[in-house]
Amino acid sequence: MIPENILTIYGRRPVYEAIKNQSINVWRLHLATSNKPTKDLDKIVKNAKNRNVTIHYHTKRELSFISKNGRQDQGIACDIQIPEMEEYREYLKNIKNKETTFLFAIDNVTNPQNLGMIIRSLTASNCGGIIVTRQMLKNISPLTIKASAGAIFKSKLIYCHDLSKALRQMKKHGLEVYALCPTSEESLETFKLKKTSVFILGNESKGISDELVRETTGTISIPLMNGIESLNVAVSAAIVAFAIQRM
Repeated sequence: MIPENILTIYGRRPVYEAIKNQSINVWRLHLATSNKPTKDLDKIVKNAKNRNVTIHYHTKRELSFISKNGRQDQGIACDIQIPEMEEYREYLKNIKNKETTFLFAIDNVTNPQNLGMIIRSLTASNCGGIIVTRQMLKNISPLTIKASAGAIFKSKLIYCHDLSKALRQMKKHGLEVYALCPTSEESLETFKLKKTSVFILGNESKGISDELVRETTGTISIPLMNGIESLNVAVSAAIVAFAIQRM
């Protein structure tokens, strides 16, 4: 019987990370018969066999129909069951037992590659969690997973149905909420992390919604030179995460 919430992912690194992660239910592994033997592929196949994952072999054309991205699938795909994420209220129940940390809330970032790169950068830092809405979870695609280089399987994703409501509740639990704003007088260079805080990343073209701005306790800007007004949202996420990590 096929499990619910099946997603087909592709690319050697994402597939390897999924198969290696015992908490992820891997349904099937798909390989192109044209693949040349490599250590990476051998490692993937070995892990799949150890987990009793069904392996199917296809022509490159057939595989491209499965992955829906023949140019980037690298001759490999697999079907996984999307794991359940922690709900934000569950996170808040244990907040008193957690050390001071920082989280990011993603406000309607629509580009799958941007989303994947954000997840990759934040997971590589010591970010305490990435808050996304249920709707955004539905938008996580194979391209998002490939752009994250499989980091999504190691990330701490926290979901909510209403981001504005979730941020309001987080403030009630003592967290501070900051918006990244290019015109803010508070610079990342002088900012000090005093308590667990949430940093909001806005939509690529519209920025952070007014509704979420009203929930903030402050704003922070990234110092930019040579007349540049803004950065790609994924780049901004990486800069802020690693700057705070050094504090």
